[in-house]
Amino acid sequence: MKYSESFGKISSKILLGTAYFGETISEKDSFDIMDKYYSLGGRHIDTARLYAEGESEKVIGKWLRERGYEDIFLSTKGGFQRTSDLPVSRLSEGELRSDLGKSIDALKIPQIEFYWLHRDDERLPVSEIITTMNKFVAEGKIKKFGASNWKINRIEEANRYAEENGLMGFCASQIRFSPAIIAPGGNADRTLVDMDRKSFCYYAEKSMPVAAYASQGKGFFSKMTSLGEGGLSEKSRERYLCDENLRRLEKIKALSGKYNISIASCVCAILSSAASVDVFPIIGGSRVSQIEDSMLGADVTLEESEVKDILGFC
Repeated sequence: MKYSESFGKISSKILLGTAYFGETISEKDSFDIMDKYYSLGGRHIDTARLYAEGESEKVIGKWLRERGYEDIFLSTKGGFQRTSDLPVSRLSEGELRSDLGKSIDALKIPQIEFYWLHRDDERLPVSEIITTMNKFVAEGKIKKFGASNWKINRIEEANRYAEENGLMGFCASQIRFSPAIIAPGGNADRTLVDMDRKSFCYYAEKSMPVAAYASQGKGFFSKMTSLGEGGLSEKSRERYLCDENLRRLEKIKALSGKYNISIASCVCAILSSAASVDVFPIIGGSRVSQIEDSMLGADVTLEESEVKDILGFC
C-alpha cells in the first residue's frame, strides 16, 4: 500500500467510498468490507452526511468504536444541494453547522479530521464560505477542509481570500477523475466537476491533493474485460462506451499483464502513480471481493510515460 501525508496526516493513497453503507449494503457487510480494507492496509475512509440519509456515518462510527482503530483518516461532507432543492443554496453557516453537528453525532467523534463542502454555490461570495469554515476550525469541530465539485477558479479565489486574511483555505479537492472519460453525449451528471488538463496543471502548481471519485468508471474496464459490452448496465454503456475508452482499455489490459495485477487495481495504479499531483483514488463495492480486487495492485507504481499515455497528462 502506498501512503501520503498530503492531507496533513499519513493515510493510504486508496480511499474507501461508503455511499451505500447502511442502505443497500447492510451493517454486517459494511463491517466486513471495512475489515478487509483495513487488513489490506487501507487507512482513509470517505463518507458524507447525505450518504444513506446519515446511516453511512452511523455505521462507520460504530465500526470505529468497536474496532478501536486510531490510525484511520476519516473525512465526511456537508452542504449538499438536494436535486429537488436546486438552485437553493445549502452553504450558509446555519445549514453547514447543522450538517456538521449531525455528522459529529452520528460518527460519535469530537472532531472531524477533514470536512468537504459537497457542492459549490457560485452565487455566494467565497469570503462568506471561507469565514464560516474557519469558525468551525477555531471551534475545534474540524481540523481541515476541502472543496468537492468546485471549479478551480472558485478554489483559487477562495484560497486567495484566505491567504490575504490570514485564514485557512481549501486544502484539497475532490472531483470526478477516472481513466475512463465520459463519452461525448453521455448521460453523466454535468453539474459535477471533472478532471481536465487545465485543472490538473493547477493542482500540480498548487501542490493540492486530489481525491478521485468514480475512479473505476462504474467498473467499465473490468466489466468490458470479463463480460464484454453485454455485461455493461444501460447507464454505464451510455456513460462510458466510446472509442477513446476502448482504446484505453487495450492499454490497460497490457499494463495489467505487465505488472501482473487485476484490471481494477491497474485503474487505481494509473491514478495513484500520477507524478505531479498526489491523487487518491476512491474505491467502492458491495462485496469484499471487489475491494480485494481493487487493492491487489495498491503498491504498484507505473512509469510516468505509461500514466501519460492513458490520461494524456500526469
